[in-house]
Amino acid sequence: MATGKSRPSLREAQRAVTEQRIIDALVDLIDQEHPLEISMTAVARRAGVSEPTLYRHFPTKRHLFAGLARHQFQAVTVGLAPASADDLADAVRVVFERSAGMEHSIRWTLAAPDPEGVPRPNVDARLSMLRAALGSPAEEDGDAAQFLLCTVLLLTSPMAWLYWKDYLGLEPADAAAAAGWAIKTLASPAAQAHHKPAHTNRSSPSKRTGTPRLS
Repeated sequence: MATGKSRPSLREAQRAVTEQRIIDALVDLIDQEHPLEISMTAVARRAGVSEPTLYRHFPTKRHLFAGLARHQFQAVTVGLAPASADDLADAVRVVFERSAGMEHSIRWTLAAPDPEGVPRPNVDARLSMLRAALGSPAEEDGDAAQFLLCTVLLLTSPMAWLYWKDYLGLEPADAAAAAGWAIKTLASPAAQAHHKPAHTNRSSPSKRTGTPRLS
């Protein structure tokens, strides 16, 4: 009896190749004009596929942008499975350095002004990776675990490097060193024991803004 994951069928492999061609074409076009002004016709032409083929893979521009976001996430995290705060600090350097190779498209995806038009399909995968790396401090109930996860989510985003690059001129390695130091400091037992936020009668930030909690 066969064991393990089955190999993709020829049709599945061809579908993956076609979708990658389309995403690569979109990235090329983003380097030339504003993403929201790129037409599906232009993407199909650049990818060398027919418009019906494009729409079969990506029915709307929203689906196309979601595909771009998934591609970016996979490209910067492939091979990474941090199992501790130290591992996560090392992984940040890899993420930031890989992000530098696709800076223009990542910068736009992360800063897109229309979150309804540019979805964030990788939220669950990112949070799962962070929880696995941070362990029990991120799994506990209460504000401390919530605030830790919120902060580390920001520190591990390529947006953190882009912000530090724009304001401080930091290269990916230097930005990763700063982020890694913060992650290890925040996740340390000493920080967890002595810096738990006090409970108040006010509603949590997530409730005030209408953003769902990260649980």
